[in-house]
Amino acid sequence: MKNRNRLLVRDTDTGLFLELFLVMAVTTMLVNRAFLALTGYPQLSPGNLHIAHMLWGGLLMFIAIVLLLRYWNPSMRRLAAFVGGMGFGLFIDELGKFITNNNDYFYKPTIAVIYVIFILIYLTFKSFAEVSELSEAELQANKLLRQELGNTLDVSSRALVLYDNIRRKFEQVFDRVLKARGIIPGLMVIFVVINLVQLGSVFGLFSKHTFLTESSSRFAVIGAMLSGVLVFFGVLTLHKSLPAAFLWFKRAVLISIFITQIFLFYHSQLTAIWGLGVDLLFYSAIETSLHNWHKKSIKLD
Repeated sequence: MKNRNRLLVRDTDTGLFLELFLVMAVTTMLVNRAFLALTGYPQLSPGNLHIAHMLWGGLLMFIAIVLLLRYWNPSMRRLAAFVGGMGFGLFIDELGKFITNNNDYFYKPTIAVIYVIFILIYLTFKSFAEVSELSEAELQANKLLRQELGNTLDVSSRALVLYDNIRRKFEQVFDRVLKARGIIPGLMVIFVVINLVQLGSVFGLFSKHTFLTESSSRFAVIGAMLSGVLVFFGVLTLHKSLPAAFLWFKRAVLISIFITQIFLFYHSQLTAIWGLGVDLLFYSAIETSLHNWHKKSIKLD
């Protein structure tokens, strides 16, 4: 009876595994879509068969499950997250075929639906890290496991070594860029100007073709308007407190990422990825500034 009441033991590297899974899923889907577009959407069809890439995704997810069931080693669990993410990316890419009566891979809302799915996955994964800290017993179990079987970063595949090198290089370059003198203030000026011009365009103060075209989704326009209002409040707060103003800016960019971009992906398909990239750049600059101010306030206390 006592054994049945034992707590489930969470992994200290869950965040790393889930991040890797999500990064590989998104990357695989984007690379797959780009490859198919560049090669004219070829099909692997021996005889009368058609082997959809969703099946290859299922095979990769099956391999990931087998790795998880076969090995306790943290490095192999990380490899499973890598392989499983690739599989999920191939699987979800064919969503359009299975939500339409005519198996339409090019069904227009598909990319927007996939974007929503990835957002929900991200928020779910994020909630795992925020629910509660690991107990002393869980930390001890993780420590003992790694003492015997090695840690997560033990080399388990060349693909993961390449991923680690690319990730490390990207973080170094990105961090160096954000730390360069004048970059963050410059990005914030651009961010404020874009959002205020969009807000003015909604109310007819500027040409409607400046940032918002006539074919833009009504909901995308509403999202842009909300972001603009929040940025406007942030600008009004600038003379009182920079951190407070940046919190308004953060809310504005989150509105764009979680609301506006959904409808832009619906309207513009994968071309909206560039707008999302810009939003993520703005978000990184804002988060970096808030983090630095937080560290300074702790030192002063």
